Amino acid sequence: MIFVLAREGSASAERVALHSYRHSDLFRALGFAALKVRAGMLEPGSVIKSSCYEFVVDEDELGDWVVVHIILPRREIEALGEAASIELGVDTRSLSDIEMSEWKDIFIDKLKVLLEKWQEIKCLTGPGENLTFEKAVYRKESKHWR
Repeated sequence: MIFVLAREGSASAERVALHSYRHSDLFRALGFAALKVRAGMLEPGSVIKSSCYEFVVDEDELGDWVVVHIILPRREIEALGEAASIELGVDTRSLSDIEMSEWKDIFIDKLKVLLEKWQEIKCLTGPGENLTFEKAVYRKESKHWR
């Protein structure tokens, strides 16, 4: 059985994703951490504290890039969306559990697109019920130019 959220619900999820992308301390802190890593040419395994978050410096899955990332529970990002919906006056409380689940999925999908497009932040699913936010900082072989 597939439920389709009304067009208004999908549009509201997109509007909330845009608001969350623009106003969340998390994504500003991730960008700031990437700048710190780039400026200091920090090695994988380092931890960067920015705002109230701790970001890990690591290699990408192919080992070509040094990235900064954070793993957060999906519920925390969904709560970010719910808080933004309240700020914007979007009524998500009237949605059924199934509609709310679908709304949250659309919110996360729209947020992923915005982050990738405008800040080059990848949002990956996992591990488990978590989301990993990752920003490439520098190519490993380009480090030696300094």
